[in-house]
Amino acid sequence: MKFTGLLCSSALAFWENTLALHLHPPSENAGKTLSFGFQKVKRNVDNIPRLRKRDSPNTVGQRLDNLDYLYYANISVGTPPQKLRLHLDTGSSDVWVETMNSYICQRPQRPCRRTGTFNPDGSSTYEKVSDDFDISYVDGEYARGEYGKDVFTLSGGVKVAGLQFGVGLESTSTDGIMGIGFSLNEVQVQRLGKDPYRNLVDLMVDQKLIRSRAYSMWLNDLDATTGEVLFGGVDTAKFTGSLTTLPMDKRVGEAKAREFAITLTSVSIANSSGGSLTLTANGYASPVVLDSGSTYTYLDPNLAKELGDQVGAQPLDQYGVAVVPCEVRGYNGSVTYGFSGATITVPLRELVVDARDRSGKPVRFSDGTPLCYWGILSSGDLGTNVMGDTFLRSAYVVFDLDNEEISLANTLYNVTDSRIREIGTGRSAVPDATGAPSAVTVLASGTGINRGNARPYISETMTRNSPPDPTGTANPAPSLNPSFASTLLLFTTVTISLVL
Repeated sequence: MKFTGLLCSSALAFWENTLALHLHPPSENAGKTLSFGFQKVKRNVDNIPRLRKRDSPNTVGQRLDNLDYLYYANISVGTPPQKLRLHLDTGSSDVWVETMNSYICQRPQRPCRRTGTFNPDGSSTYEKVSDDFDISYVDGEYARGEYGKDVFTLSGGVKVAGLQFGVGLESTSTDGIMGIGFSLNEVQVQRLGKDPYRNLVDLMVDQKLIRSRAYSMWLNDLDATTGEVLFGGVDTAKFTGSLTTLPMDKRVGEAKAREFAITLTSVSIANSSGGSLTLTANGYASPVVLDSGSTYTYLDPNLAKELGDQVGAQPLDQYGVAVVPCEVRGYNGSVTYGFSGATITVPLRELVVDARDRSGKPVRFSDGTPLCYWGILSSGDLGTNVMGDTFLRSAYVVFDLDNEEISLANTLYNVTDSRIREIGTGRSAVPDATGAPSAVTVLASGTGINRGNARPYISETMTRNSPPDPTGTANPAPSLNPSFASTLLLFTTVTISLVL
């Protein structure tokens, strides 16, 4: 979601020594499915986000736009259709849209031109539901207004009738949200104590557009311009190997899953020569939320620090970011996440995100070295662990809401082929998926959240120094380039302003 929460109570087990791993430089017929894709668009300096086709009459897909490494759906609402761009969010469950009457959209810069707005008075099919739409996030962002119902049209022309959504009469963001999570996580359930309404995924099943409440997501790599969410289906051309199915974690005292949370059981980092260093101890288990609304990945603080240390990342805790020289993306290492035997490997190049100044220009260190953000951060004091886009780009993920399961496989980047198979009904409905034999689950606690997707701006010069070699000479991992980690350790003199 944009910011939804799973406040984790997990014990961190981490590598006992301070170690540095030095890395070397360098279709089948679809059933009832709906394809929903995305496309990458150029950076919008005026509106920094906090973050298509139908394959058959029985499939629903949506193209998504990737702006500043966040993913957007081009849809329309109402009769006649009013075009909007919504931020796709697996971590939330409500759709809400912006209106031209909101304060932020009336600014002289007209920031909502790019995202679009919805005018209820301009739709002959709009029906007001209530005046109590009110969603807010821990970073201070919010949207308030009314709930309404109307026709929701996906980019391929598929219409979902009678969708309830929020209308942001007052908000702090120009981007509306397309939440596709559990109805139990709707804001009117969690904040107002009301019964859930039939949200977007529910209505797709009700209206026989798809057979079950399940969809798959393929974000493609960091530089890709297209990707896809496939409602009711799996595209077997988009991943390698077989899907491994895992049960979702539940909250303490709750019988049903509310978020897309599974248990992370191991983390390791490897170099191109096959050397690998495991950073978690045996028995490690931490619930993590799979959230397309989060730009970065947020892990237990000590684990995030250990991973950053391996590449010389300099954390700037007061701003919630870490920085590295952009050249790190050229080192052929990877981070591997384990989930009860299933593994997803993320190349280092997918973890290094370009940094920009206010004018949209690349940022450099004082010595001229290009500066980038590191894609794995600490979940902080609240302990919310989130696998955001810096993880999800490397995973093909199936979200099975009916069975409360997640299926994972390593993604294939930039694939043009398509072999779509329908997700059926009942148990084992996901094709090409095998259950993990001894899957670990963890009960999560808490209601808060601790994740964000704002990209900061570098507003002053950062200085890059070369301190003495790090400690940890007993590192059992191969040290192919002993000076690499030390030359990447960064000491900063910088002011960073967060632009919402």
